Amino acid sequence: MTTSKAHKTLVRRYLDAYNRGALDEIDELVTSDYVHRNNGAALTLAQFKRGAAWVRQGLPDFALEAADLIAEGDRVAARWIGRGTHGASMFGEPVTGKTVTVFGTTVYRFEGGRIAEDWEAMDEAELRRQVGSLTD
Repeated sequence: MTTSKAHKTLVRRYLDAYNRGALDEIDELVTSDYVHRNNGAALTLAQFKRGAAWVRQGLPDFALEAADLIAEGDRVAARWIGRGTHGASMFGEPVTGKTVTVFGTTVYRFEGGRIAEDWEAMDEAELRRQVGSLTD
């Protein structure tokens, strides 16, 4: 298997574990000093897991779909679509029960066959608008 193909396979496994809420499975897919960057914040694996659990609390069926995976060298870029049902308040807003759809990209960097770091960008204001905590 080519390195690019192996990296894409690992990203798919990472997303699958995330989608199933099996966050402990991510431990074996990342390096011990893994860093998740989200819109400028640098998070440890433990902090990332807390954030993922928070998202799943507000959107219990939240799942990411990889629309594109592009690999080059030690990186994989993923364009993704996240969808979930607003089932609990996330920002103090009333629950809507509506489907929320957000779009984003994440670039993953690999080291020693594992994800060492990633950079995620998504429109968090759009998430807030859709759950009703931010109005236009």
